Amino acid sequence: MSKKNTPAKNFDARKIQLWTTIGAILMGIVSLGFVAVTIWGGLKLFPLTSLLPETLRSGENVKDVDWSRLDGFASLVTLAFVVGGIVFALIDYVQNAVQRKREDAEASFNIYKEVYDRLMNSKALEARRWIILNLPTLEEVGNDKKKWLESVTAQINQTPYGWTGERSPGKEYLKDVLNTFDFIGFVAKHYWNMENELVMWMSPSIAKVWERIEVYVEEEAEQRKESDYYESAREFGKYCVSWRKKNNLKSKIIKNAT
Repeated sequence: MSKKNTPAKNFDARKIQLWTTIGAILMGIVSLGFVAVTIWGGLKLFPLTSLLPETLRSGENVKDVDWSRLDGFASLVTLAFVVGGIVFALIDYVQNAVQRKREDAEASFNIYKEVYDRLMNSKALEARRWIILNLPTLEEVGNDKKKWLESVTAQINQTPYGWTGERSPGKEYLKDVLNTFDFIGFVAKHYWNMENELVMWMSPSIAKVWERIEVYVEEEAEQRKESDYYESAREFGKYCVSWRKKNNLKSKIIKNAT
């Protein structure tokens, strides 16, 4: 699907792994820089050791002071702090990265469950089944757009004998499908990367339906003068159809099938 700039963060395990690696490298570079600055500062301050007194007076006693030992001790302490800081920072970074991955995985699963529930509930299944069995594709009527629109419009507006509802069953089914596709399309556009296994799983039922309603929906959007009329549903439906054609995947409709 085409992507637009959005503040929402897409879930992509590969990107998370990539950015975690890059972050660890950057953390290492910063740590090495800190070590370099520490060493540089120590070298700059080292000449000042010549100003230290060579003796230490305490009452009548005078003791020689071996400041060279202090240099070694100070170097050891500095190294310990630097190494400890680096190790602590890396451990903290790795723990945070793992936690972020876990949270992203949980969020992705929750989105998947919501999408599955909307796509596979009995009402949505009934709506898609009605469209697949009652509306032809444009190809099935010889790519005659005018003839196709007349046939589909008549079928959608048809009401069975004794029907008392304000809207025909066909319109209700179409509305339900568009609402479902619009939700899934919005999620796919802003929160998921619709590719590979995900689109392979989801595209069959979407593409078979969209091939039968695309021209009708586009025509209604044009009549309404609303370019954003079910925008996410339209982008999502077109993407699924295009993806299956690109991968040479075709479906045959079998009546009374499972």
